[in-house]
Amino acid sequence: MAKSKKRNVQHPLFAISTRRWIRLLASNGGVDPGYRARAAFITIMSLGTAPVRIWYSLRYRRRVVSTPVVHPPVFIIGHWRSGTTYLHELLSQDPQFCHISLWQTMLPDSFLTLEPMKPFLANFLPKTRPMDAIEVAMDGPYEDEAALAVLCPWSFFHCLYFPRNAEEQYMKSIHFQGVTGCEREEWKQAYRMFIKAVTFANQGKRLLSKNPPNTARIAVLLEMFPEAKFIFLSRDPYLVYLSTRKMRHNVLDVLALQYTSEADLEQQVMDNYVRLLEGYLKEKTLIPAGNLAEVRYEDLVANPLNEIKKIYAMLGLSIDQALPGFQHYLDRQARYKTNVYSIDDDTVRRVNQNWDFAFQQWKYPKRSDQG
Repeated sequence: MAKSKKRNVQHPLFAISTRRWIRLLASNGGVDPGYRARAAFITIMSLGTAPVRIWYSLRYRRRVVSTPVVHPPVFIIGHWRSGTTYLHELLSQDPQFCHISLWQTMLPDSFLTLEPMKPFLANFLPKTRPMDAIEVAMDGPYEDEAALAVLCPWSFFHCLYFPRNAEEQYMKSIHFQGVTGCEREEWKQAYRMFIKAVTFANQGKRLLSKNPPNTARIAVLLEMFPEAKFIFLSRDPYLVYLSTRKMRHNVLDVLALQYTSEADLEQQVMDNYVRLLEGYLKEKTLIPAGNLAEVRYEDLVANPLNEIKKIYAMLGLSIDQALPGFQHYLDRQARYKTNVYSIDDDTVRRVNQNWDFAFQQWKYPKRSDQG
């Protein structure tokens, strides 16, 4: 891929421990010359935030470890760009839930000690996400994977930070292929501790999680939380392809630490969709009856409240106290416009050739390939 157009140096790994940062660099092939300023920013901030992590561990670790997760989490899953963010923000209006915030993902092992600095750090955030026009807010819902990238050597976000090593990172972090049993347990422990920390910060509320990589991690998540509930979203494959490709370009432009080629990026988009959703179809059979709800994005946006009522009924969740918050959110979002994509013949050909199973599985109309 061409060199980044933007020369921002701020990076989500700024609070990573120095030991983990060195481990990441060694296992992913280092940093390319054009991105050394970003790497220097991470290194300096990693060293500078070390005392905060130490203080966090001394003050909170025992309390976090002893925090019970009484209410099994609700995991929103589905391929990237399938409407998971929209559903996450909508369901986060329900007072029975707590959510993982952007603030917590940036400082997953120190956020409890840095609350006074939150307004200052907010000045370094962009106003909207790079892949769409959704507003960025410190306390707004965000996906767990950003925290895992700070806590673990295996995270899908490392595919974006180290794109030359994206294939290995994807297979290890999502399908756990090529990791040892000890490494798998290390990943589970890091995730469990983070969820406990968020639960502790929210006085034991049920966690509402949104994390597309979890779509093919159902078996591992059920090992951690046997009674967890899942909400899976599907969306028109043509639109998912176009939106995912755009997202990968935009995110790499502001977050990458290595170069990659257009051909490699295209192949990752194609392959990851198949692997993620085939993984879901294989593992969803492990979910206990009454703990999985499946919804089409198109139905959700056409009649949000109706679809949410169906989801709550399928999962056995109480909805009465949540309805006013849902309606308020929908009223505020009434003017928001989603991205509009032109589905050209080349897109139809690529998607038809690679993702045929998705049309059959989720009953989306398949367009004719004119090429």
